[in-house]
Amino acid sequence: MGSKHIQNNRLQILGKLTASLIHEIRNPLSVIKLNLDYLNMIRENLPNEVLDCVQSCNDATKRMLFLIENFSDFSKKPTQDTEVCSIKEVTDMAVNVMQINASRLNITLNTQIDDQLPSVYFQKDKLLQVFLNLISNAIEAKGQSNSINIKSYCLDNEKCKGIIWEIEDHGIGIKEEQKKKIFSDFYTSKAKGTGLGLSVCKALLQEYNAEIDFESTYGKGTKFRIKFNTNN
Repeated sequence: MGSKHIQNNRLQILGKLTASLIHEIRNPLSVIKLNLDYLNMIRENLPNEVLDCVQSCNDATKRMLFLIENFSDFSKKPTQDTEVCSIKEVTDMAVNVMQINASRLNITLNTQIDDQLPSVYFQKDKLLQVFLNLISNAIEAKGQSNSINIKSYCLDNEKCKGIIWEIEDHGIGIKEEQKKKIFSDFYTSKAKGTGLGLSVCKALLQEYNAEIDFESTYGKGTKFRIKFNTNN
């Protein structure tokens, strides 16, 4: 009980700190966006190599603003509002957002999503947050591999009793002693990590009766698997 109480207090403090940091980051980011908008207005007078840089900065700024808006949910009381979500649509959105980072590291994001998958009931921005986090982790763990595979399919092709969403990398993998801790609050093996990414993912999925697990071999790679329930 004592440990849980301490964790809850830390989460409350971090939530308040997050709200404050988001406010401080959003202001200078808005100034950057305004300057980029101006450069877009005079694009006819700019050389192509500068235009490429402007476009790259625009994409990165949009992604940062998007992440800020979604991460701000962490400092708010969670809700269980649901909407009909397409796994393929949300996956495509996440891949598009992460494509800049992946391309910079010469990583290919391969997707294999069944077009006939039934929809799931989830909050779209929260599901997107989960997919973004898992794709980001896979990119960071890529090792010598230059590809990440994402696929989704029905558990039972005839009745589709559940939907599986998987992401697999061939990176560094997870050490045996770390496997029991990776979903714990504040646990991270990264020097600059907060240790909240996977714990938040698990909490969001549980909120909508979805499950997440993984299999990993150190030195060979990791596969995360999400199971969504359907009404079928």
